[in-house]
Amino acid sequence: MSGTAKIKVVPPARADGTTQVRMRVIVNREIVPISLKITWPALLVDEKEGVLLTKLPKAQQPEGYAEAVAVARRVYGPKWEQQAADYNLAIGQALAKANKVFVDARLGGYELDKTKFLRDYQSSGSKLDFLVFMETSITERWNRGEIKKNTWKNHRSTLNALKEFRKKIPFNSFNFDFPEEFDGWLRKQGVTDLNTRWARHKDVKTYLARAKRERIAFEPPYAYFKVPIGESSWKPMTPGELTDLEAYYKMCAPRTPHRRILQKFLFSCNSSLRLSDLVHIGQAKLTDRKLKFRPMKGQEKTGKELLLPLTRKALRYLQEAQTENGTEGFFNYADQYENRTLKAIAGVLGIETNLHHHVGRETFATEFIRHGGRVEVLQKLMGHTKLSMTMRYVHVDEDMKQAEIDRIDALDSAS
Repeated sequence: MSGTAKIKVVPPARADGTTQVRMRVIVNREIVPISLKITWPALLVDEKEGVLLTKLPKAQQPEGYAEAVAVARRVYGPKWEQQAADYNLAIGQALAKANKVFVDARLGGYELDKTKFLRDYQSSGSKLDFLVFMETSITERWNRGEIKKNTWKNHRSTLNALKEFRKKIPFNSFNFDFPEEFDGWLRKQGVTDLNTRWARHKDVKTYLARAKRERIAFEPPYAYFKVPIGESSWKPMTPGELTDLEAYYKMCAPRTPHRRILQKFLFSCNSSLRLSDLVHIGQAKLTDRKLKFRPMKGQEKTGKELLLPLTRKALRYLQEAQTENGTEGFFNYADQYENRTLKAIAGVLGIETNLHHHVGRETFATEFIRHGGRVEVLQKLMGHTKLSMTMRYVHVDEDMKQAEIDRIDALDSAS
């Protein structure tokens, strides 16, 4: 890794005769300009030494020197030399701050790029305080388009809760008591819903994992804490509701909003794909009813592509969407509009389940088990690392329980 930080004069001169002075950082050949909010006569800037000048020996005075000094006096008044001293202090601090980022990267053994340099430079406390690190990381991920607005809002909400919990959370303060204390504080604040508390802990673990990848040293607080988790708040459609929705889809004319939205939603019900993956499905590769794609959620953890076999029904919804809409994937409306439309369709059909794009995965998981699928296979299809997460999506209804009892009776009768 290579990196340098120098002071540069940035022409042209302003109307008052001064010129902007910036710090120019180069990280692996990428130029990163840093505004210092400093202007000074260009002739009185020593770029090599990184300082502003107030005087030069007569033998070193270039043409126009007297005029440059006059500009400084006119713009900054009688205390112009003190202003130069103050600016030089600020420049020195900026250079030291930039060089510290380079040193930390070398000692930590990680590579810097333009984005990481700016993050570390702008948030010099990010290596010390988890709250600073989390806040800058959220902003960085949002600016890169790595997280969607709802995820950004949820992560900001967790950050705000942490700030209320403690004003500062130094990395070296993490211990095994932290999760219990944070969970207890959440309960005292009236957060009794298990899933809400689970989401808060999950967000904290997400940014602790990022800090670990940045080689920030801390004691892993969640090593012995089991994050509380409840049943998913989203419920799957019943088999009858799914049948009604499929029949309604067939009645919708091609290229109408209802049909386009249902193509995407019913594909999810038959494939388990999340909305974030459905939106980008045009980038996936389809071969012999197998979809090869890189999941949007959690992609920075593994970066691996997944191979998802599709049912014939799922494939039909995708192919109809591509043919009718002339797209590589599905026709995408705004998420809010699509979810409002799903609720409107449910109202028309008398579907009691609260339709939302999340319901697609719930429905797929439950129907998969209903039809005799094995839960360990379902785990792989849904891309979960833990079986407990998969089980949140499986909703055993009365019909499924009765079917299993009938199956056992049949086995007893045959023996």
